[in-house]
Amino acid sequence: MIFEGLLAIIIFAFVPVAIKFTAATPLTICLFRLLIAVSVLALFWRKKIDFKGFIRFGNGNYQLWLIGVIFFLHWVTYAYGVKFGGASIGTLGLSTYGMQLVVASILFLDHKITKKDILCLCLSMVGILMIIPSWNFNNESTKGLILSLLSATCFALLPIMHRKSQNFSLETRIFAQFFGALVGFSFFITKTHWNLQKSDWFSLIFLGVFGTLIAHSLWARVSAKALPLHSGLAYYSIAPIAIVISHFFLGESFNQLQFGGCLVVIVAALINIVL
Repeated sequence: MIFEGLLAIIIFAFVPVAIKFTAATPLTICLFRLLIAVSVLALFWRKKIDFKGFIRFGNGNYQLWLIGVIFFLHWVTYAYGVKFGGASIGTLGLSTYGMQLVVASILFLDHKITKKDILCLCLSMVGILMIIPSWNFNNESTKGLILSLLSATCFALLPIMHRKSQNFSLETRIFAQFFGALVGFSFFITKTHWNLQKSDWFSLIFLGVFGTLIAHSLWARVSAKALPLHSGLAYYSIAPIAIVISHFFLGESFNQLQFGGCLVVIVAALINIVL
């Protein structure tokens, strides 16, 4: 289980690096990954997925499509966030997911806010303010951070929707994420570009096979067996690993203030899990 967890974390850390590295557009990247994910899941889970739930009226089937819409927004904002701001900025923006999940739980699940929640939320906001490269919103890195924060917001809404749609099987709900997002991206198929170099195709294959199917499958197995504390700590180790990888592979770096902001965001996430 330790090996599977480490492998999943390393793959996840390479995902934003691969997104930034390839010349493929965000729409092309997302559509390619989703085509692989939907095809494989539809094949292997064909007896577990309630396909009729996507077309019949009533029984809350709109929830499946809502999950897909949210996942579509999560992926498209993250892909563009990484392209604009870089792998490091994208990863750090997404790492606020835990704090945003607290807010979403308060709003939609009647979660009672604690002093620890307030402390972590305040720390996260301070860290984000320190990371912002420029208050000029035409700045590419600033755009990337804003989009990554929006991606984290959508990511935080996903478990809320899963919890509210438990009348469907887990396999059906997971498939709904990918299938609904695929339908969304199909409207932009004319905006995709497939005239790519060999290195770009390698990146797409890595993102589709390893970054989508293998990493998520491994993480599902690990998180199901490990204690929430351990899996939570492991998840937040993705951010510093991705920052190191992006520095050596893409030449990305932070100034001292931004580096301090990175530490504040990560510390806030750890406090939220450990204490």
